[in-house]
Amino acid sequence: MSFLLALRFLSILPIPGGAQATERQLGRSTAWYPLVGLIFGVLLFGWVYALTRVLSALPAAFLCLAAWVVITGALHLDGLADSFDGLGAGDRAKRLAVMKDSRTGVFGVAALVLVLIGKFALLSELIGVYRIRGVILVPVLGRWSMLLTIFLFPTAGMGLASRVKKDCRLPQLLVGTLVTVAAAWILVGIRALPALAVAAATSAGMGWLFRAKVGGCTGDCYGAVCELSEVLSLLMLTVLTHR
Repeated sequence: MSFLLALRFLSILPIPGGAQATERQLGRSTAWYPLVGLIFGVLLFGWVYALTRVLSALPAAFLCLAAWVVITGALHLDGLADSFDGLGAGDRAKRLAVMKDSRTGVFGVAALVLVLIGKFALLSELIGVYRIRGVILVPVLGRWSMLLTIFLFPTAGMGLASRVKKDCRLPQLLVGTLVTVAAAWILVGIRALPALAVAAATSAGMGWLFRAKVGGCTGDCYGAVCELSEVLSLLMLTVLTHR
């Protein structure tokens, strides 16, 4: 089933079935990326709700963020670090080579630190005013941004990204977008529109940047898009909360 494949691919949850997926299955599973994000969001919401019974906002935000990193296996954070190391390198060939290198450089470390600090600060703000429904929505928006990037932008090289993109077509985009919009409307209502716009703009902006700098997107690029979309969506939800 495509949904289980997406959930197994994007998390460390013990999902049954470990057979090698075909390229077609990988591409079709992208339709369910936002639904996987919704599962993450519900789990994080339950965790935060329990934490706020016994802890104040700051330690609850820290433990929420820790669970967030663990449940995803830090997959997207790794992509974020590799992508920003690549963007900080020389010409296009050098950038791709740096992105493939497992070592993390100063640009990657800086990106990781800023994103994690940003998430921690914004989570503590939302938890402090007890607007924790936004915790459910943000992972959905991050994975919707990934889906948009996969669908809209070319890939660089012939790696995993190209195999995923091959069968990510309009039906996958429509299903993922429907899940995202429905979740946003139910959770936040009309205030979800700016957050949706931020997620879409992150996908468009980063997709354009990666196409200009490295000729297209890689799997690392998709992880970077997800992380940046999440932190910027958290920021927008925090701004809306105060308004």
